[in-house]
Amino acid sequence: MKKVFIKEKFELIEKNKVHKIGTFTEELIKELPEPLKKYLRVCGYIDSTVPVNANVYWNESWLKMSPVKEWSKLYTTQFNSVQPIGRVAYMKILGMPVAARDLYRDGYGEMNVKLFNLIKVAFDNSKEVAQSALITTFCEFMLIPGYLLLDNLKWEQIDEHSVRGTLVDNGIEVSGIFYFNEEGLFTHFETLDRYFTVDKNVYKKVKFSVVVESYQIQDNLKIAEKVKVMWHLPEGDFTYYKGTIGGIKFNLFE
Repeated sequence: MKKVFIKEKFELIEKNKVHKIGTFTEELIKELPEPLKKYLRVCGYIDSTVPVNANVYWNESWLKMSPVKEWSKLYTTQFNSVQPIGRVAYMKILGMPVAARDLYRDGYGEMNVKLFNLIKVAFDNSKEVAQSALITTFCEFMLIPGYLLLDNLKWEQIDEHSVRGTLVDNGIEVSGIFYFNEEGLFTHFETLDRYFTVDKNVYKKVKFSVVVESYQIQDNLKIAEKVKVMWHLPEGDFTYYKGTIGGIKFNLFE
């Protein structure tokens, strides 16, 4: 599974190499809604390089398979591509021979879980998984702000603290709301466009959100630190992933 992750990561990096790397300037971001411009300024991105990709390293991460299950500690690493839009993540349950790889690329989504890197525990590449995988990438746009400048992305300012984004990629359209605090920092993302798996091949759309609980300084930039991901189920909120980001490395080309 780790080898698959590395292979897919470098396939995306090869595609990233054809794109010119620019610099965030006030001129470049002038068409963005004010909350997004304020976020880029507050986090220190003005006059910095626009990311075309990034490695996101997690110091620690935890997964909860259902509301009644206990937390399992994970090793997590991920790679995000801006042009083309892509995301590949590798996760391994610590102390157990279970690993997973999540993928979004070219309108295709896949979730693959294996035991001992051999025995299939779970596999899904349905259209619902593709849309959900695109949403997962979408909600991370504030982690890798090169995404904010994409041509296939439309923004609508709701008020001074929230912006609705609508993204179309390879025929899949998703929408969600990004929220910001008084300081201008991104606080959370909400969408109704992600599918919750009820049973095998049975899905339903459920409100989904990602919350950034704290920030840290990295190379004069403010980046997310503590993050949690949750479903808002009829019976109550279910946080199924949480973690602490150790760092983000932008613009990898080898």
